[in-house]
This record gives sequence, C-alpha cells and structure tokens, in this order.
Amino acid sequence: MPFATVNAAFEELLTRIELDPTRVAVASQRYNSVKATIEGALPGKTVSQVGSFQRKTKIRPADLGDGLDIDAVVSFKRFTQYGTGGNGISPAGALEMVRGALTSNMTYRVMSPVKDHPVVCLKYADGMSLELIPAFVDGTGAHPHSGTGIECYVVGTSAGAWTPADYDYDAAMISSLNGMAKNRLVPAIKLIKAYFRSAAVPLKSFHTEVLAANILPATVIDWEAKRYDYGYHHILASFLTQASKVTTVPVALSGSYSKPLDSDLSQSTLATIGTFLASRAEVAWGLCADKAVTSALAGWRAFFGEPFPA
Repeated sequence: MPFATVNAAFEELLTRIELDPTRVAVASQRYNSVKATIEGALPGKTVSQVGSFQRKTKIRPADLGDGLDIDAVVSFKRFTQYGTGGNGISPAGALEMVRGALTSNMTYRVMSPVKDHPVVCLKYADGMSLELIPAFVDGTGAHPHSGTGIECYVVGTSAGAWTPADYDYDAAMISSLNGMAKNRLVPAIKLIKAYFRSAAVPLKSFHTEVLAANILPATVIDWEAKRYDYGYHHILASFLTQASKVTTVPVALSGSYSKPLDSDLSQSTLATIGTFLASRAEVAWGLCADKAVTSALAGWRAFFGEPFPA
C-alpha cells in the first residue's frame, strides 16, 4: 500500500496494533464468567477490570498465539481502620479466599489457579491469562481524592503488608490527560508500547504509560497553541527525547498513591535505557526532517520494524 505521507503510514500502524475484536470478545466472555463465579461464591465482594484494558491502552500481542492478559480487582469492600495484633484479613488470607472462590467452579479447579503475590493467576490453554488482585477500598482517609468520588485501593505484598494501589484514579487521570492532549495520548501510548516491544526496551507497560502521560500532554498542548504541523512520528521523537532524561527517576501520575515506577530495574540498567532512547531520538528527529516521503518511510520501517507498514 503506497502512502502519500509519513503520518498516513503511522495512522495505518495504529490500526495494526489495535486488539483483535475476536480475542477481545473471548477475553470479555472469560472475564464475565470469572466475575460471576467469584461474586457468587463471595457474597458482598465485587470484581472489576483494572490495568490496560481499563485504561484502553492495551495493544495487540505480537502474534495471535501470544498471551493476552486481563487484570481485575476483587474488592473486599471498604475498611476504615487497619487490623492489628492479627485481627483482620491478611494478604495471604485474601489470596486464598479468591483462589477458593475460583475453585468452587469445577472448570477453574481443573485449570489449577496459582497464587502469586499479589495475584491469583488463571491461565488458559490458548495463552490468555486472567490475574485477580484481592484488594480493599481504603476508607481510613489516608489516601483521599477529595471531590472526585474516586477511592484508593490497598493490595497485598509478598511481605504480608497492605499497600496503596490507585487503579481507578490512574485510569481517570490518563483519560483526562488524553482529552487535554486532543485524544493523542492514548494512541501515542500504544505506539510507544509497540516500539518498545520491537526495540526490546525492558520498561514495564504501566511504567511506559506513566512516562508518556507525564510528558506528552504538555508537548501536544504547546504544539497546538503554536499551530505546528505535526504527526505521530513527531510525537514519538519528542517522547524519546524527553523520556531519555528521566529513565533513572521513579515516576508516578500527579496525585496518585500508586507506588512510583522503575520497572524493578537497577539504576545502571535504567541509565543504559536512557542512553539508548536518546540515540534513537536523534535518528527519529532526522527521519522527521526527511521531506522525501519514500526515503522517510523506508527509514521509519527500518527504525520501527514490525508491524510498521512496508
């Protein structure tokens, strides 16, 4: 397929990394089935999606044989004080309750769900997996989002403690920032994730999302105000430049109580990633400056690799 502009090729790339509708339908069906099982076995508990499905930032696996992960919170409702002296539910106890609820259904018992702090993981034969996160809604007042109606969760750690996880706030913040960025943030996040996968950049998915959310809205707002002519290739190049400078600093969304992210990598590894991103940013800006569409497209294909259109 010939493309008249580089931006048209990037628009095509974005369609190629969207989730396959058939796989999404299967994932939805499986999630709903698990939700019904757990809510039926644990009266008063609720199951809701979190993660990249909730934030609408999930991308298509590299091939349809790759696993598609679904994350969901099993909410043990609201609590107003932490248990002491052995009172209350421990993270290990909550995990066992969720696993027990799953295995009350013979189908899931045969699948042998595995406890792996802080989740219970259910794996399907086709590579899809569903990770269930036991959590409480924190009503202690320690993690407020005044005036928003959004409440923070606490989830268990392998050390047996409860720690904040601001899933709903994080999703709402990314949605808000996407609107501020003329609906360019979410597609850009997908684009960056696809590039990081192609280039084997070992930053975790949500770490990548938070970096993009902290960097790109201000860039897009500035470019819009100055009436710049830009496309997703410029957004990618700008992200690489700016992200290269902050890879060694743990990042979080403004106002979020979620743990700051560093992908559990060492400072030396993060510094190496920063150097790599800076070098790729130089190449990307050079391609952005190439006014010959044919050579620019060939350059972007070599830069990005699959699934960039040939």
